[in-house]
Amino acid sequence: MVKFILLMVVGFLMGIFTIVLGGGAGAVYVSLLTLLFNVPPAIATSTSLATMFPTAGVSAFLHAKSNNVNFKTGWTMMGWGAIGSLIGSSFSGKIPEDHYNQLIGRVIIGLTVLMAVKKIPALQITNKKEASRIKRVLQASLFGMIGGILSGLVGTSGTTAIIAGLAVLGCSTMQTVGTSVFVLSGISLSGFLMRVQVGNVAWKLAIPLAVSAVLGAILGSLLLKKVIVGKTASKDNKRIDLIMILGNLLMGIALLFK
Repeated sequence: MVKFILLMVVGFLMGIFTIVLGGGAGAVYVSLLTLLFNVPPAIATSTSLATMFPTAGVSAFLHAKSNNVNFKTGWTMMGWGAIGSLIGSSFSGKIPEDHYNQLIGRVIIGLTVLMAVKKIPALQITNKKEASRIKRVLQASLFGMIGGILSGLVGTSGTTAIIAGLAVLGCSTMQTVGTSVFVLSGISLSGFLMRVQVGNVAWKLAIPLAVSAVLGAILGSLLLKKVIVGKTASKDNKRIDLIMILGNLLMGIALLFK
């Protein structure tokens, strides 16, 4: 009973985390399911994806109501992300665990550095011209593909690539967060449909986890409007940018030493 209460508390907190920071709760879900409930990794990943789809979907809907979703860029990333998730899922379990953690950790750190360079003024070398439409589409496709591959491999850690890509494309903080959860909803669904073929879903854990996460996302939306963003009309938020950068950086470093 205590374990299930903890499961729902974590789900609730991760729902808030998802809507405020644009995702990234998948790795927490997988760790919780494997360590606390002894769920095999393959089933834990499928369960994580099954949980993330409704959470990301509700989060994307709430962000869309606040005009925080760039649908044009989001659909491009989602389409290529879906393809990437199929590729990542096909390689899941085939990479040795020691190499696997090192590879994912380095990719996440590299993507986080790109995001930091774009978001932190002190790291910006020059103000370059805005990229052409074709270049932006290619960049969105590349980051979407990377995000999808990571998602297929490890659940939903692919959000790091999506957030980094949106930052590189010059999206504001809130547009980055909103578009990220929109893309995550599509990637998590395609990843789930692929992963469920190789690992069943622990529905008894997925359902309460998903319900609590959705409730957390709804509360997180209110916190975002009333407390974090407040009355400012600006779509940029330095605190959220910093938390996203530090959070992803710590995740990458943790994987290197896992």
